Amino acid sequence: MESLTKPRRAPWITVHGPLTNGAPWIIERPGANPLRVSDDLGELLSALDGERDAETLSAALGWTPDLVRDAVRRFSGLGLLWEPGNRPPPPECRFTAPSWTVLRLRVVEASRLLDPLRPMLTRLSGRAVLGTTIAVFLAGLAALAVQRATLADALSRPLPMSSGVLIWFGLGATTVVHELAHGATLTHFRGRPGWLGIMLFYLTPACFCEVTDGWRLARPRQRVVVAMAGVATQAVIGSLAALLAPILPAGDGRATVLGFAIASYLAGAVNLAPWIKLDGYLALMSYLDIPRLREKAMADARGWLVRLLFGVRLDRTLPGRRWVIPFGLLCLVFPAVVLTLVVTKWSPLLLGLGAAGAAAKLLLTGFLLYWLCRKAFIALREAKRGGAGLCRLVVASLVVSGMFAVPFGLIEVRNDVKAGYIVDRSGVHLVLPPLTAVRPGEPVLLQRKGIFLTTELGTARVGVGEPRDAKVPAETLMPFRSDSAIDAVIVPLDGAAVSRLDAQGGATVPGGTEPLGRWLLREHVLTAWKYLFKGEE
Repeated sequence: MESLTKPRRAPWITVHGPLTNGAPWIIERPGANPLRVSDDLGELLSALDGERDAETLSAALGWTPDLVRDAVRRFSGLGLLWEPGNRPPPPECRFTAPSWTVLRLRVVEASRLLDPLRPMLTRLSGRAVLGTTIAVFLAGLAALAVQRATLADALSRPLPMSSGVLIWFGLGATTVVHELAHGATLTHFRGRPGWLGIMLFYLTPACFCEVTDGWRLARPRQRVVVAMAGVATQAVIGSLAALLAPILPAGDGRATVLGFAIASYLAGAVNLAPWIKLDGYLALMSYLDIPRLREKAMADARGWLVRLLFGVRLDRTLPGRRWVIPFGLLCLVFPAVVLTLVVTKWSPLLLGLGAAGAAAKLLLTGFLLYWLCRKAFIALREAKRGGAGLCRLVVASLVVSGMFAVPFGLIEVRNDVKAGYIVDRSGVHLVLPPLTAVRPGEPVLLQRKGIFLTTELGTARVGVGEPRDAKVPAETLMPFRSDSAIDAVIVPLDGAAVSRLDAQGGATVPGGTEPLGRWLLREHVLTAWKYLFKGEE
């Protein structure tokens, strides 16, 4: 091609040289993952100015002309060169969707916030920061151990709704600090963090900070530290809250601080999961020094399944690593599990919104089914391209369907009804969400529900009497005290020891068991369908 005679790097391609000796060169491509290249390739791409041919470049770099031409062809295939007809990529968009499970909104460049602190951050002693972090974390755990009785009481009682709001906003602010910690640690190693923003991650609000510049760091250990900085920050914040709690007077304020401390610890622990793109995965990928580890592991896992089911051998992206297949299988399955749990968690809130919430839940369930079917279609397509016959495709598909049907039919799930109770002059009443029914004589567990713990207060039985619609305190169906009332159905209870009960609280009607498949159908389809069509079967 004429444009490859005197090649020129595309003006929208940025070449980042190594930060220190031994660090890689990074090629930044708008809208695509950055590339790591060797010193030779980085120097060659930097030298492509459109003025020199292969002979001149080879003399300047000490290469042979043939090697230069081969590298230039590879650069052209990757879209790194300017060629006639090439259009520059569209301007960088603030809103991005790397996948349907991740929606991002870039808010501000983290480097702008951290550059004024760069002189201080680069001079910080890593050992001093690590030592202080460990000391504060251990002190926080010790503080929780000392006040364990207070902690158990605080976490097993309903808190004011304002406490729930404060904990929620506190976790939001902590998440921002968590992400800034990634950027600050990268700045300490003389890197440059990217965008800071908010995102919807597996249907859950979260924040993010782009630290892809960390691949320019020479040592994997440094990249691991960048990845783990957020978890360490959340652990420190949770520990500081635990240390603050004993200073506060007993009551809702202390309980709120303790609840925030536990929530911070749990949020940090969740971030350690290596099967989705959280801090634990980034740390593992950095430690192994394998970019895009998850995508490569899932590709190898799909290849293993295709070979097992259809007899088609696909090339491995990470050969020689036996652990990649089980890791990739977990990466394939984990998103479906997370999405199912998230949809289940949000179900009461969605159904509380009426027909609109029920429709949203049905749409989410349908989208999850579509995603699973699409993954199966991709596997079948890869098998067909690899040479699998139609008969083998049909038989293997039936076998896999049967394998999924067996656990759906054999695994039993408890069918408990989550409810509440109220005590008034006429006795104790069971509080049920709308469109929920129970039978007279069924046992009921009466409980005091906190944000993390549940205490059993006594037992009762569903009495004889017509269910009736009523307005009840919100506390009966959620672990927070509130002056607001919600719509519910109340049924009389028999056999309750009123002296042991609070004025209102939680309740559970133990149900039998049902197959997992039936539970999923009822929980994620039929219940929303009844809400949507007002009880029609």
